[in-house]
Amino acid sequence: MNRRLITIVVAVALAGLGSLMVYGYVHGADERALRGQRAVNVLVAAKAIPAGTAITRLVADGYAVTRKFPASSVPDDVLSRIEDVDSDMVTGSPVRPGELIRKPLLVPRGSSQTFTVPEGKIALTVELTDPQRVAGHVVPGSKVAVFLTRRILDSNGRPRGELTETRLLMSGIDVLWIGPAPKDKSAAKTEGSSLVTLAVTQRQAEKLVWSVSGTGGGRLYLGLEGGSSELSESGSGVSSFKVFK
Repeated sequence: MNRRLITIVVAVALAGLGSLMVYGYVHGADERALRGQRAVNVLVAAKAIPAGTAITRLVADGYAVTRKFPASSVPDDVLSRIEDVDSDMVTGSPVRPGELIRKPLLVPRGSSQTFTVPEGKIALTVELTDPQRVAGHVVPGSKVAVFLTRRILDSNGRPRGELTETRLLMSGIDVLWIGPAPKDKSAAKTEGSSLVTLAVTQRQAEKLVWSVSGTGGGRLYLGLEGGSSELSESGSGVSSFKVFK
């Protein structure tokens, strides 16, 4: 009996030692990744944050935690402390686990209008998965480019087999709002989807609607634009014939 008890105690001790070694390795990996770079504190969603959550409750209720990131990889509008914004702010749209807490995500409490449509534009909503919106980093206030991947059509407007092409559809598009897409229990999709509302002109809206319906039947991808992004809508894009040219 004593020998058996000793065996159990040794096993537990070894398991605890193993956990400490794993923690030490992971912690050391984080330090090695930041070595030689200026690190900054960033607020990151630890779990799903519902729309309307008070900024003052994010850390207190475990919705957000502080992480260190290399300064060169952090967008300018990311929050490093709760105190950096007005305490009356709330999340304007749902935030997924792992997303950075950015200032454009926040709106004044009790705001009757969550976004304003720019003059001369209309608001149009498309459904996109997280990979299609830059792994969830596209947020309200972002400026994006829209790419379309679709089957190549013949002169009669019919798909030419499985041949596909990808082109830049439009750029400089403002993101007004992002919310969760309704869940389809009968669908086999496992990717999370979001409804992304964009500010577009009539012509741009027509292109978007055609692109995801009917013979257009394609797939949209958003590209997050930076201050020095270089884009050309006049390019011929890439197709099954030109991808390696």
